[in-house]
Formats: sequence, C-alpha cells, structure tokens
Amino acid sequence: MPQEQKEFREAVEQALEAVMFESWLRFYFIEEVRPEPAKAEGGAEAADSAERLVIRVPEKGMARIKELYPSLLPLAESMNGHEVDFETSRRAVCTFVLGHLDGKTMPRDMAAVVFESATFQIQLQLFHTWLTMHEDQLDQGFQEFGAWRNLFAQWRATPGARELAEKLALAAQGRAAAEGAGPQ
Repeated sequence: MPQEQKEFREAVEQALEAVMFESWLRFYFIEEVRPEPAKAEGGAEAADSAERLVIRVPEKGMARIKELYPSLLPLAESMNGHEVDFETSRRAVCTFVLGHLDGKTMPRDMAAVVFESATFQIQLQLFHTWLTMHEDQLDQGFQEFGAWRNLFAQWRATPGARELAEKLALAAQGRAAAEGAGPQ
C-alpha cells in the first residue's frame, strides 16, 4: 500500500476514533440539568424550565481517561461541564481533530480531506448503525471506551457489516457519478 494511502486510512481511523469517543462521552456522562430560575422584573421567578444536557465526567473518570486514552483527554476536557447538542458535539470533534491531530499525528491539512471523503462518511455511517443496533447492550452497564472500540471493530469485521459498507460505497459512487453528470 502506498504511503499516502496508508496515511489517509490512518487519518480516517483517528478522526473516527474522535467521533466514537465523543459519542461514548455523551452516552455515559450526559446529565439533564434544570436551569437556575431567573428573576423577572418585580422579583418574581421567570418560567424557564427547559432542561439542558450537560457532559459531566467525574474527577475519577477524567483521571481514568488521562491514564488510558491520553490522546483523547483534550476532547474530554473541552466537553466536560459544557452543555451539549448536535452542533456543539460536531464542533468539539472538528476542533479536536484540527487542533490535536491535523499536522501532528496526521499530515497537515489531512483532516479536511478526511472529513470530506466518502471513506470517512461510510465509516461514520457504520459506527452510527452499530451504535443504534447495540444501544440496549451498551446501556446495560458502563463500558470503557476501549471496549467500545473492540466491539465496533469486531462488528465491522462481520459479513453483514462488510456488506453494508459495500452498499454504502456503491451508493456514494452513484451519487458522485450523478453529480459529475450534471448540466455542463
């Protein structure tokens, strides 16, 4: 395998690992928080009872992450104690990959290539499929992030997952061909 292709595949795996880790944090460390009542004019409490979702990793959890997954610690630190939704999750992963991986553990500017690649999008879809399929199992008790990585890798090697990956790749090729055949 040419060096450039090897670097690309490794970069895809690193970016995917960041997505998986962020999902793991949300899966086990999300907490619903009711906002503090705000005082309206006249001293009455304003009615804002919308609950927020916040990542709360206990001190021991952060120490364990530092010990077992030191390269992912900055992502945990950036999310811990903060409100989370789809956009903040996406932004946290992108910021982590660009700030801690791009140009350091992967070639400079490789992150943009990875994020836009069909290869990464297919792996992302596979991960989300795996997560949906195994949610009940993962919810039965806390599992270290390493267990998530191993379970996903085992599932990804199954004939069913490989077949799904092939179908997703064919669909991506079809979309690319259709986009290329548009009006001139």
